[in-house]
Amino acid sequence: MKKHIISLLATLLLCIPFAIGQNNLVSNAIQAFSEGKYEQAFEQTGNALANPGRLSGDYIPAAFYYHAKARIQVLRIAMNEGDQEKLSQMQNALIESYFDYKEALKTAGDKLKTDIQNDLQGLYNPILQTGLGALNMANDRRQPGNVRRSALESSRGYLEAAKDISPTYLACDLLGQCYLALQDTSAAYAEFRQSVETYIEDPPNSPDFLVAYVFFRKAIIERYGLQDAPLSLTTLMKGQQVLAKEYSRAQAAGISTEQQQDYENGMKDLTGFELDIYLKEKDLSQKAIIRFQEVLMLYPEDYDVHISYANLMEDIDPLLAIDAYETAISIDESRELGWYNLGAMYNNIGSELYMKGLNHDDDAVADSLYNEANNYFRKAYLNMEEAYKINPNSIYTIRALVQLANSLGLDEKAAFYREKEMELRGF
Repeated sequence: MKKHIISLLATLLLCIPFAIGQNNLVSNAIQAFSEGKYEQAFEQTGNALANPGRLSGDYIPAAFYYHAKARIQVLRIAMNEGDQEKLSQMQNALIESYFDYKEALKTAGDKLKTDIQNDLQGLYNPILQTGLGALNMANDRRQPGNVRRSALESSRGYLEAAKDISPTYLACDLLGQCYLALQDTSAAYAEFRQSVETYIEDPPNSPDFLVAYVFFRKAIIERYGLQDAPLSLTTLMKGQQVLAKEYSRAQAAGISTEQQQDYENGMKDLTGFELDIYLKEKDLSQKAIIRFQEVLMLYPEDYDVHISYANLMEDIDPLLAIDAYETAISIDESRELGWYNLGAMYNNIGSELYMKGLNHDDDAVADSLYNEANNYFRKAYLNMEEAYKINPNSIYTIRALVQLANSLGLDEKAAFYREKEMELRGF
């Protein structure tokens, strides 16, 4: 028993110098840091942390804390001096310092915790921007696949750290985009939801109208991922309300040209997605009509809105649809879609009238229906020709012109467009 006690005491006595030695490394590092000897402080804290189990008490969080602080200072000096070799060695300095600060927090006292939190806040923007840069590289299709995958993983690490430091709406949004690129839709949706909630609860000092696209991304997942059109519409409407409120705030402070453009683009994109959902959800047709009429009041000169409204009304009220297509064309005659869709509508109406004539027993009535059908076919042909002038490489327009020319007995025109179709098909 006595031998065991003596052996234990000997072991303890041997450990004391090691503990004191490791603690002294930290003390020396703190002194070096206070004297601006950051390389020395970084090296000494690194040596101390090589055997963290031999550190004791407050020296443990202090070692991590000053290792992080010294690393950041070494990085700043290298950046100021343009020391490329040192910068290459310190390329992970930001995220490594973040993890050191997090380790320090585990055992730090209240005073040190406050200092660590303040330092972490200082790292928020650099870490966020590094994560954004990596995300942009991951989305750059010009980069090799392995580079993009590596950048995406790097982006996740930095953006998760940024959100942990400060869960702002921007950090949540960027992290959501990263998860979306990683095909983790559930995680992405959670981040987008937190992002919009954070923006609403604590908006930035200056309105950021790009928040429209956080609502947009959230709505996309709801519409196509969750298959919940009503929820998606609610999100889009909420986004428009937030933008309108922020617009009033920006006007009061003096809105810039860039803010004005961001507001208009964001509002138009949110509204456009909303109208697109209404177009595709047939059970919402009555609500869709009311909403389209409201939007037309807001954007009376918007070509796309008139085209979408015409599309909605084709099966509900063809005459209103024709009127909407004609309005769109009057706004911008240089765009093909209005001419093509209007021509298609006239063709459909003509075809219906022609079929009625075929099925009618009274020859006089049938002839009247045929004449009326031909009038619509002529209108269809004229509109399709306008569409062809704008885009002579559209196979759909050319095929429509071949059919209409045949129906109207325009043999030369039919041959001309058949030849154009063969050319496009490579024959």
